[in-house]
Amino acid sequence: NGRLQDKIVIVTGGARGIGAAFSKAVAAQGAIVAIADLLDGAPVVAEIEAVGGRAIYARVDVANEDSVKAFVADLLARYGRIDGLVNNAAVFANLKPKPFFEIDQDEFDKVMAVNVRGPFLLAKAVAPIMIAQKAGKIVNIASGTVFKGHVGITHYVTSKGAIVALTR
Repeated sequence: NGRLQDKIVIVTGGARGIGAAFSKAVAAQGAIVAIADLLDGAPVVAEIEAVGGRAIYARVDVANEDSVKAFVADLLARYGRIDGLVNNAAVFANLKPKPFFEIDQDEFDKVMAVNVRGPFLLAKAVAPIMIAQKAGKIVNIASGTVFKGHVGITHYVTSKGAIVALTR
């Protein structure tokens, strides 16, 4: 039994990279992990289950309020509660570094939609549940790039600055 035994914990962007690592770590602490991602989370679920953990995957667009609301409602109906949220999903891995003045509006907007609106929408959806339960935790994943900057990914750095502000 771990610190998160039988807790229901959402990990957005949990299908790859650091999100997959978060999913596995949370499961290793005994939680039932709900991986919310546009990418296929089934391989991570299989890895978690192979070592005795519990996880589910749902295809969720964190930037879309209807998608988020449906996911949270389904999770609540299935388990009766939501104990934790790790707001990790972000547009980052596929960004091609470029000078900020070459970043077009659509790319900027996509980064903001996933990296800022997504965490806002997830927190907005789960906070009333956690308040009613009188328990719950929300963890927002930012980045050290906010404090030092990073050439070529101005929109990403900006989005993570917004996460620091949102969390505060």
